[in-house]
Amino acid sequence: MNTLRVKNLLKKHSTGLIVGLVVLTVFVSPVAAQTAADGTSGLEGIMTNLYDTVLLVLKYAGLVGLALGAIVWFTARKNSDRAENGMWLMIGGASMTIFYFGVSIFVALLEWIAAP
Repeated sequence: MNTLRVKNLLKKHSTGLIVGLVVLTVFVSPVAAQTAADGTSGLEGIMTNLYDTVLLVLKYAGLVGLALGAIVWFTARKNSDRAENGMWLMIGGASMTIFYFGVSIFVALLEWIAAP
């Protein structure tokens, strides 16, 4: 991929990216800092909430990316740029969904190893 093209895309969408990061920080930080409802406190509760938030984002962002990518790719007709963007969006959504299952399995394995 051409680095000039990437720089142009970053300049074009910089406002949206900054707003997205600020909104994500505002909404995720208070949730991650609260203790869990099951009575755990301190670092364990924060890590549990952070883990749940990451899994939620991976699951739904992956499924939305997969669906939108399929829609864009299959409705591209003869526009090759649109087809390519849809294909990459679909691949990204599928990889996020697979990563969601991989993280779940990895954490379950670590919990199984650490259990007395």
